[in-house]
Amino acid sequence: MAVPGVAYSRDVVQARVILFGLATIYLAGVVVQFFLAGLGTFGATTFDAHRAVGLGLGIVSLIMVVLAFVGKVPRSLVALSFTLFGLNVVQLVLAQIDVEEIAALHVVNALAVVYVAHELVQRSRRFLAAQIG
Repeated sequence: MAVPGVAYSRDVVQARVILFGLATIYLAGVVVQFFLAGLGTFGATTFDAHRAVGLGLGIVSLIMVVLAFVGKVPRSLVALSFTLFGLNVVQLVLAQIDVEEIAALHVVNALAVVYVAHELVQRSRRFLAAQIG
């Protein structure tokens, strides 16, 4: 994917910067998701905001997969982007399951989402820093 010493087009460089920015925003959005889930769980509000933000995060994760390819980032970043998108799909499925013991895995999967999103932020930041300096 990324080759040292090769000059990339403006589109490739922009895709890399946007990938890092969206990954950072995504991670912050996951923190908001935990807060919104807590509000819904403790009866302060419905889960509507949690559902809406979750759907938005799923769309962002798909955009990050596209940016990883356009940005010609290392395979590890492409894999993390795909993994994050896959975990988002699992989140949506788990939220719709009527078997409570299986649906409860939605929370466990959210922990995996946090970890993968954090890794994507950290690795894309390091990748960008190495490209600049």
